[in-house]
Amino acid sequence: MNKLLLISIKEKYVTEILSGHKTIELRKSMPKVKAGDIVIIYTTQPKKAVTAIATVKKILKTSPKAMWADHKGALGISKTEFDDYYKSSEFAIGIEIGDVIRLDAEILLSAIKSIHPKFTPPQTFKYLDKYQTLRDYNTLIKPTKIMN
Repeated sequence: MNKLLLISIKEKYVTEILSGHKTIELRKSMPKVKAGDIVIIYTTQPKKAVTAIATVKKILKTSPKAMWADHKGALGISKTEFDDYYKSSEFAIGIEIGDVIRLDAEILLSAIKSIHPKFTPPQTFKYLDKYQTLRDYNTLIKPTKIMN
């Protein structure tokens, strides 16, 4: 059974993902996902919305030095930002993603909170129940009535 991973990403990095320049999302802790699992991308401030979905291709765990040497072209981040992010980390975690789809209609945080008032976007990531998420999505996206 595939897992759903909700992941918070800064808008500038989401832009890089959507353009295809960033195919590895960096983390300091390893999510418990595998190839084929689904990533739901939440774009942080100022957008504050679910904006895209993707598929996990692979999870990478290596030293920061090796991550940069082997994958710098897929990270969508400058060397300075990378070094600052991993300055006190022994490991660099990379979530290699593919099949990225930009949502036609972004799902704003305010809409999510209308169904789940206590919902808060994750600092890094959290797991979602796929059946509950589908029910919630159907509640958020009202069918459009066609006028004759």
